Amino acid sequence: MLCWKGSWVTVKQRKWNALLTVFSLVGGFAGFLTGELVLARWGGEWHETVLMGVYFGQLAFWVGLGCLLAEIIAPRLNGQEWRLRYARDGWKFLVPATVVVLFAAGTLLQFIYAFYWDGRKPVQDYVLVMDRSGSMNQTDPKLQSIAAAQSLIKRMDKQKRVAVIAFNEQANVVQPFVGLKDPASKDQAAARIASMPAPDGQTDIGKALSLAREQIDNGGGRKAAVILISDGYSEVNLDQALSPFVQRGIAVDTVGFNPADEEGNRLLLQIASATGGSFHNVERADRIVEAFGAIYTGDRAWHLAGERSGEAAGDIYRGWMRIGMLAIIGSLMGLALGIIFDNRFLAKSFMIGGIVAGLAAGLILEAGLQRGMAHAWYRAEADLLLALVLSFSTLLVAVGDSAAGHTQSSGWLARRGLGDGRTVKNGRRAKIGKQFR
Repeated sequence: MLCWKGSWVTVKQRKWNALLTVFSLVGGFAGFLTGELVLARWGGEWHETVLMGVYFGQLAFWVGLGCLLAEIIAPRLNGQEWRLRYARDGWKFLVPATVVVLFAAGTLLQFIYAFYWDGRKPVQDYVLVMDRSGSMNQTDPKLQSIAAAQSLIKRMDKQKRVAVIAFNEQANVVQPFVGLKDPASKDQAAARIASMPAPDGQTDIGKALSLAREQIDNGGGRKAAVILISDGYSEVNLDQALSPFVQRGIAVDTVGFNPADEEGNRLLLQIASATGGSFHNVERADRIVEAFGAIYTGDRAWHLAGERSGEAAGDIYRGWMRIGMLAIIGSLMGLALGIIFDNRFLAKSFMIGGIVAGLAAGLILEAGLQRGMAHAWYRAEADLLLALVLSFSTLLVAVGDSAAGHTQSSGWLARRGLGDGRTVKNGRRAKIGKQFR
């Protein structure tokens, strides 16, 4: 600030802190590692809204912490006076501005992103319908279908329920609907599957589907799906057997693992197609686990930092939603840095840079995650890009320099009564009221 004929003239310039860029990248990498731990440990247990709130909240915290430490060590953006008089306020604002704000934003944006606007709901209940006819002795001698069903149950979210039906020429309920709220419940359901009788008799898919429908009718009205696994063909009136599923929008996913039985595979394909399910011809019994996993993944809710699956995999609208929402996340991370530094000029710079960074990060996630591979790699790219672009965004808006002992750009929140509210002018310290400078 310069004095010109008794008036103060603010000198503004664009600034950049190289140490802040380094520390911001370190914070972005720490946020990436922490985020991967959160997704690996609690993905599937926590609701997706909470999961994304925690993911973006902790990422903003690590980036904010790195930037704050860098500016305290080398105050290139706010100046020495900020470090002496306002830096302590940065520690006060760190957690509220990053963890709290970004947790709330991540939760809300995830809710909107995964909301079923067409009225559909994610699947809550599964009925596993398993062929135990005599032919299974030849096509599945190592009981791979049982192992696959047990594996699927153990990976299901705790909000899900599962029922199991075994069939040959008759159909029997092996496990009525049971909640999977804890490992003990999952172990119980897996043990019931292992206790199924040895394969014997003929195949009647019609009776199996009828019993599955009864289980769903008695299940309390939750959104349900059926996974039918069989190695052979049976006579079945498809219109009669499938009309209740079609009317209620219940998908029947089918798995066939006897490629030699073309007629049986054709029947399974017809069942899946008529009900909106998927058909998986795995050729070998040891591939059943993969088929079950693909079916379950396709039915699960998806989140902003993960791959969309099922019908939403190619949803262009949701793709642009993800990109736009990452821009909002980036802008809020920029606002958080402005609050931490108590500087409205920096807040403007960081928010503009955050929008650019968020758009780029959203494009990386959308293009990379939908390829179905190396998800962690693309999340790392997006997180580090957010941190990098934010650190350079201070070059976008000129910041008021300090002169005559008066810091023009710092103490923005202090002047609203949130900090110590003091400044220096004409060599005299005075209180500043609740006003913008």
